Amino acid sequence: MKETFTLSRRRVLAGAAAFGGFNAMRAMGMGVPKAPSWLDRMNIAFIGIGNYGATNLRELAGENIVAVCDVDWRTRAQLPDRVLPASEVVAEHPAAKRFDDWRRMLEEMDRQIDAVVVCTADHVHAQAALTAMKMGKHVYCEKPLAATIHEVRAMMDSARRHPKQATQTGIVGHASEDVRLIVEWIRAGAIGEVTRADVFQTDWAAGKRYINPYSDVEQVHREIPTPDEVKWDLFVGPAPMRPYNPMYLPLRWRNWEDFGTGILGDHGPHFLDPLVWALELDYPETIEGDADAGYSGAIAKEMFARVSHVNYRFPAKGSRGPVSIKWWGYDTPPAPPGWKKDEPLPTGGGIIYGSKGVLVYGPVYSSKPGAQKQVWLFPEDLDRTFRRPAKTIERPVSHWTEWVDAARQGKQPSCSWAYGGHITELCLLGNIAIAHHGTVLHFNGKQRRFLNSESANALFARPRRKGWELPV
Repeated sequence: MKETFTLSRRRVLAGAAAFGGFNAMRAMGMGVPKAPSWLDRMNIAFIGIGNYGATNLRELAGENIVAVCDVDWRTRAQLPDRVLPASEVVAEHPAAKRFDDWRRMLEEMDRQIDAVVVCTADHVHAQAALTAMKMGKHVYCEKPLAATIHEVRAMMDSARRHPKQATQTGIVGHASEDVRLIVEWIRAGAIGEVTRADVFQTDWAAGKRYINPYSDVEQVHREIPTPDEVKWDLFVGPAPMRPYNPMYLPLRWRNWEDFGTGILGDHGPHFLDPLVWALELDYPETIEGDADAGYSGAIAKEMFARVSHVNYRFPAKGSRGPVSIKWWGYDTPPAPPGWKKDEPLPTGGGIIYGSKGVLVYGPVYSSKPGAQKQVWLFPEDLDRTFRRPAKTIERPVSHWTEWVDAARQGKQPSCSWAYGGHITELCLLGNIAIAHHGTVLHFNGKQRRFLNSESANALFARPRRKGWELPV
């Protein structure tokens, strides 16, 4: 019985705590305490296992994978190059039961599931994750946590009501050495008082061919036969029904309003993370967005902008003064003073300007233990002379093990929905500002709404297809 499992696991953990807990044991290479496998490993179900879902699955393969779900079971021969098909991933876990519909999976496997990993298109995140939470599961949900402000706040509220259910946001760089160095260095005054920053994604080689040109809007509503291996109704989920089109799958859903959150929702969480953490950023006072000239009319109703900028203005807090942050989506910010002219900036990252110098970081989401550092201080003599502070922030083995350990200990990991939800909200507010380009939007952090635009507030939620309502 599942209740016996939970109680017994806590007893095991009580004994393990006397020896420093799971994190310390893993860090020393000891592993978790020896116990029968049904006590030692969590039973995890996966919703979405292709591409990055496969990464999550492989990082958690040491647990007991009891069920997997996906809506696209095409083979490698049926898909573009470099797409990892769910049909191959599932073969690595023959004992896991396979499903097309995550709702059926959770209902049928309820008593066998302790935790759920959600790695679907953005518009399905909230309903799948909230359903799992309501059923008492620990939940790891990819970033962005949700596709709308209403959804992400519902997820944050759910996590607040269930503090013993470990929630983790898939901002994987949050557990990296680089992000934790950035936070420690800023707090130690490496660059003085921070006044502004640029965060950017100038290019995305791996996903560039999946970002649709605006001309696709004219073609996307054509009727095209749906492959038998694609469960189109289940992919559309809560969004308005529309005909199947290969312009959505695989991966290309991310730039369509009904299914994704654009480049800001996709990469913004990674690069805003160090700033939000180090500076304890709450809500901005003002947000202003702009987009390329082609982003208007029917295109703006269907797609996210290909090139975009968002200016966030955060108020002073405590001893820190106000901070301005600018997002550059598929555009390049000016290089900081001292940057070598013959070297391009990283394809994604941030430039943090302080009263004493500048800190530059690259794609921190890919940093692994032992990987080359993606953090630099400028001018160069500052990088040479700055005395590195002691490491005051705990280093988990990985983003995934931190979640598993938190679940076993009945606590929250460092990138819980309380934290990841706030970063998601900042990205979604930025998308609303881009849609209202040309207007400076004033935001009230206490009321959590815009003060000067009801049309912007109206974008906090979307209509949901019947049968796909959020659980209450």
